[in-house]
Amino acid sequence: MFVGIILLILTSGFLLGFAGKSIPPVEESWVFGLIGQYSVNAIEYVLIFFVFLIGLDMGLMESRMDKIRRSWKVGALIYLGTVSGSLFAGLLLHLLTDYSIVLTLSVAAGMGWYSLTGPFLAKTLGTIAGALGFTSNFLRELLTIVLYPKIPDKKSAISIGGATTMDTALPIITKFSDSETGLIAFIHGFFISITVPVLLTAISSIG
Repeated sequence: MFVGIILLILTSGFLLGFAGKSIPPVEESWVFGLIGQYSVNAIEYVLIFFVFLIGLDMGLMESRMDKIRRSWKVGALIYLGTVSGSLFAGLLLHLLTDYSIVLTLSVAAGMGWYSLTGPFLAKTLGTIAGALGFTSNFLRELLTIVLYPKIPDKKSAISIGGATTMDTALPIITKFSDSETGLIAFIHGFFISITVPVLLTAISSIG
């Protein structure tokens, strides 16, 4: 039920954003302008609230320092697996398709951060690259929401979410695992979020 609600909200917002582009200006457009103006702030406040609750829960854990130290090690290990696995997938996609290696690696390097990857690739590699970067990384976030609750190994499954494990996927992960796994997911997402802009810049500059 929880996953279904998250998916419904995410999909509704996605479709509403596209609908706003197709509606002619003047009368109806102010509605979407108003929504766009306040929705970003509302989403940020909700995510901050979620992170606060998760942090509070982590602070109440027994043997906090031991678990935090272990979480940093596990989070860093999963981070390395996520980056290497994503780039390997980009390389494999290049070998299986006609797309250039710069394009496939750049799309894979987004690691779920579609709001950055799409516009960045559209500006540096063209509109097709931007569309691919946005869509594939948006689908990665969707797959995280759908698949994470069903995967038995909750720690390894963090890798699916990429950068989203620091924010949008974090409530899903904490709900279907525990506080320690939530902390690992946050650390993993933090490292990924730092890495994505660096990788995108480095890879796209090759072309």
